[in-house]
Amino acid sequence: MFVRLSLLTLTLVGVAGMAGVADAATMTQSAPMAPIVDNSSPPASGKHKVAFTDEYGFRYDRWGNRLDSAGHVIAPPHTLPGARVIQNGHS
Repeated sequence: MFVRLSLLTLTLVGVAGMAGVADAATMTQSAPMAPIVDNSSPPASGKHKVAFTDEYGFRYDRWGNRLDSAGHVIAPPHTLPGARVIQNGHS
């Protein structure tokens, strides 16, 4: 009984190993693709089209600017020099 179980185990291990080798042998290298470059610049003012919405519901245009509900760019947050800042995790 032990001999049969050992032979079955070795056979299964060998088959699994050969499947991995077969998968590795069939993989091919594809030709590298040129990067997609957006050379256009965002409009100076006015409404922007929503390109994507993140998991929190914030909307962004295709240049990564955060948009308000009307489609206008929201300025990034800015901390004035000398302002007291709350730092999490530091005493």
